[in-house]
Amino acid sequence: MNNVWEVWTSALSPDECDHIIERGLRYAPQTATVGFAKDTRQDDGYRSSVVRWLDTGAEQAIVARLMSFVVSSNRTNFGVDIVAPFDLQFTEYHGTSHGKYDWHQDVWLESTRPYDRKLSLVVQLSDPSDYEGGAFEFFGLQHPGALFAPRGSLLIFPSWMQHRVLPVTGGVRRSLVSWVEGPRWR
Repeated sequence: MNNVWEVWTSALSPDECDHIIERGLRYAPQTATVGFAKDTRQDDGYRSSVVRWLDTGAEQAIVARLMSFVVSSNRTNFGVDIVAPFDLQFTEYHGTSHGKYDWHQDVWLESTRPYDRKLSLVVQLSDPSDYEGGAFEFFGLQHPGALFAPRGSLLIFPSWMQHRVLPVTGGVRRSLVSWVEGPRWR
């Protein structure tokens, strides 16, 4: 555990990862965009990946499994007011297109919505031998590195933290991303 982010190394089993991949591949693929709401745009120089948006209502078993970690982590590390995930994003970074996501935050502070993203969650679905590159980094902080590399590892951090995924240079890196929301930041 870290005071700013927390990793649960190999938290999900290979069977659980296979199940999430199987469920994720059932949804329509989309080219990833950057920005929020009506201001989204495609920018392959900044973000290059394929995403699939899972239905949180239809995927309640996945949501419940992830939330068991989020609730525990929030009690011991973050202490923010959270409700539930709003979105589940299955992401693929392909080496053939140097898949990446440059520095960004997951929170949209100018939103007029009554809820904000509070905690971000990333599940490592690929085995490290399935791809090259694709490391996850935080801006100006110690990176999770080898703790987050094993398949099934889960990373939780405040959504306002800047982070990135370095280019994947070979193979495919798959992850499941979610943002746990709560009442507006005060």
